[in-house]
Amino acid sequence: NAATIAQLTTIDAATTGTLTYTSVTDTASNLSTNTGSYVTGNKTVTISEGSTATLAELVNINADTSGAITLSTETIAENYSGSATNLSNAFAGTVTEHTGTVTITGSVNVSKLKTINDATTGDITLQVTSDALFGTASDLADAFAGTVTTHTGTVIITDEPTASQLKTINDATTGAITLDDVDGALSGTASDLVDAFAGTVTELESNVTVTNAATIAQLTTIDAATTG
Repeated sequence: NAATIAQLTTIDAATTGTLTYTSVTDTASNLSTNTGSYVTGNKTVTISEGSTATLAELVNINADTSGAITLSTETIAENYSGSATNLSNAFAGTVTEHTGTVTITGSVNVSKLKTINDATTGDITLQVTSDALFGTASDLADAFAGTVTTHTGTVIITDEPTASQLKTINDATTGAITLDDVDGALSGTASDLVDAFAGTVTELESNVTVTNAATIAQLTTIDAATTG
């Protein structure tokens, strides 16, 4: 079963043989300090109930093991604030879904924002909203999913987005959106396509299919967004 670090220390001291175990459970503080280096390799880790991990402790625990990390109820609901690097390192790998709020205190890239967003259902606050972001449509849509502070910087999509992905990205930013690939055909409802093309978006050169009845105003907007 899962043993505490104190238990593993006692057992280890009683034998000169190999100590075999697969999981460790303890307070966040003890797991982070990791006396004896029992949190290691692919050992699974459980933060015991009643213990709330700080961001620094989560970073330390996650750095010491590639195994799954089970968060205590208190840690799941905790509100965290820190750099994008620390937050993404804290939530990397297999970690219990977090539900508290998250504040990113500095600049962020798409990869780190995606990791953070994938790990939490809580609101994400960007203290720096003007970062230029670039990545695949899938990664950008995941990075902006849910409730995230409106982004104001430029966005470059490096592959062909779907209408849904482009809508999600466009809804999340007021910055100009550059499409590196303008040949991808798009299909969606008139409302989604209008949202996808709102603001400053690179003109498409592909065909666009509207899947429902559209107003003349919607068709005019969509038609103006493509030469297809």
